Parts: sequence; C-alpha cells; structure tokens
Amino acid sequence: MNGEFKRPRSWNQKGLAGDWLATIKIDGVRAIWHEERGWLSRAGNPLYNIPSWRPGGPRDCEVFVGNFRDTVRATLTKFVKGDTPVILPAHMYGLEPLDPRLHWGTLTNPTPDDILAQLRRANGLGHEGLVVRQTDCWIKIKPEETHDVTITGFVEGRGRHLGRLGYVTTANGAVGAGFTDTEREILWAEAKAKRLIGQTIEVSCMQFTPNGQFRHPFFVRMRPDKLILERIDRSTR
Repeated sequence: MNGEFKRPRSWNQKGLAGDWLATIKIDGVRAIWHEERGWLSRAGNPLYNIPSWRPGGPRDCEVFVGNFRDTVRATLTKFVKGDTPVILPAHMYGLEPLDPRLHWGTLTNPTPDDILAQLRRANGLGHEGLVVRQTDCWIKIKPEETHDVTITGFVEGRGRHLGRLGYVTTANGAVGAGFTDTEREILWAEAKAKRLIGQTIEVSCMQFTPNGQFRHPFFVRMRPDKLILERIDRSTR
C-alpha cells in the first residue's frame, strides 16, 4: 500500500490529556487505495465494486452500505449478482482527510465519565462508537471492547456438537462460546475443506491474562473483510 495507515488502539478506560478530535465510528469495511492494485483491505486483500479513487478524494476510507453484512457482501463479491448491494460514492466515508459526516466534536482533557457520556450519546443515535484523535494517535471507544484475531486451529465438538465445530484456537487462546448451531455447522464445513485456519474472527472478552490470553472470550462474528494474505494450509487433530 502507499504508506502507512492508522490503526486505532483500544481505550484503556482512563481520562485523556489535551484536545482530542472525536469522530463517529461506523461498522463498515476499511478500504485503502493503492495506485496499482486499487482498493485493498487492511490486510492487503482486494476489495470489489468500490468506485475508483478520484484526485482530491480520500485514499483511506470506511465503506458502509447500511449495515455490516451488506457492506461485506458488496466489497467481497468479485462477480456481481442481482442481489449484490451497490456501493455509491455516498457510502464512502473518508478517514484521511476526514469526512465531515464523521465529525463529532472536540474533547478537552476528557475524564472517563466525559468519554462514556459521549459514547452513550453516539450509541443512542445508532452509531457503533467513537474514535478520538490526537495527531497520529487514534483511540477507538466502543460499548464493549472486541478484538480481531486469526484462527490458528480448531477442534470438533462433543456431545450435542459432535460433527460440527467445538471451538477455535487463536494466539490469545481458545474461543468456544458465542457460536450458534448454524455457525458451528458452517465453520466445521470450512474447517474440513481446509479453509478455516487463517480466517479472522471478532472476539469480546472481559480482559486479558498477564500472558495475553482471553478471559471469558465470546465469539462475536466472522470478519471476512480482514482475511490475511496467505491462509495456513493445515488442520489440527
């Protein structure tokens, strides 16, 4: 990609010093323009159906077509079908430079209570959360902190889950809670086809252990918009 793009870090629940630009966080797909390859995901994978970049337009933006599911379908569908959502220029929200529609305001020396009050106000208007910025430091603020991790392995379920996914493993520990029965069946089929390892999932947890492992992890959703460039072609036993 052409240069580095910002990766917001998670808020540590503490107050912040100085002036911070608060922006709306929308639940879309991050798209970065590459002169030779076009629009790419944060992992460097191609994205489709996004209007071509035009001079003066943002090279780093969030694509949002009403909801996350439709946005993923639109950006990852290489061969458009009749029901593929259409991406219009209005669905592209510039992050650098910042789209005025994302501007929330300025926070000066905000306390944790100040930040949470702004978060509740943003959530009340239907926004996923906020991102506060101070020069090159971006901090994401959401009602519940989640983390995107890569699947490194999988294990078949037992009992009522025999013949479908039991849990997946990640660098931050195993994740077995939160999957619906249908998701377990679909992901087990992916595992048997050797396509599950290397995919990205979003996980919520209470906190991390001192050695970086999840405490009480809970599967939130798949993140096909954040596939790694090369999937590991192996399975666990």
